[in-house]
Amino acid sequence: MPKLAHTPPAYRLHKASGQAIVTLDRKDVYLGPHGTPASRAEYDRVVAEWLANGRRLVAPAAGPPGLTVEELILQYWKYAELHYGRDGRPSRELDNIRDAMRPVRKLYAHTPAANFGPLSLKTIRRTMIDADLSRKTINYRIGKVRRCGTSGCGCITRFWRCRAVAGG
Repeated sequence: MPKLAHTPPAYRLHKASGQAIVTLDRKDVYLGPHGTPASRAEYDRVVAEWLANGRRLVAPAAGPPGLTVEELILQYWKYAELHYGRDGRPSRELDNIRDAMRPVRKLYAHTPAANFGPLSLKTIRRTMIDADLSRKTINYRIGKVRRCGTSGCGCITRFWRCRAVAGG
C-alpha cells in the first residue's frame, strides 16, 4: 500500500540555471535565484495558491502588468491616513488596516493587481487561519482587504477586479 504524504512540494535547485524550482502538477515553476529570501517568498506564495486551489496549478492571467498590489496598498494607505486621522493624529483604524494588509504584502507585493483574484483572497484567508486568528478577526481583516480599492484612492471598484483597470 502506498504511503500517503501530506508534505509540501520540495524547494529545489535547478543546477543548470542556478534557479530555485518547485514542481507542481508535473510542471516546473521557477522562483528566482536559489537560496534568496525572494525565491523563498515566491515559493511560499506559489505553494499556498496551489493548496488553496485544491492542489491544482493556477494559470497566470494574461495582460499588461500595470499597477502592482504593493502600489495599490500604498495608494490606499495614503487615503486612509487622510480619512482616518483625528486632529492630525492617526486613529486605531490605521493599525487595523496595517494588520489586515500585512499578509497581502508578504504574499502578493510584486504581483500585478490585475492578477489578484478571488483565489488570492482565499489564500490570504488560509494564511490568517494558519496563524490561529479567530474567525471574527479573519472576517474583519478580509473585509479591510476587500475594501482596499473601494474607498478614496478611486483606482478600482473592488480589490480583485483590477482587470478592468489593467485592460485585461
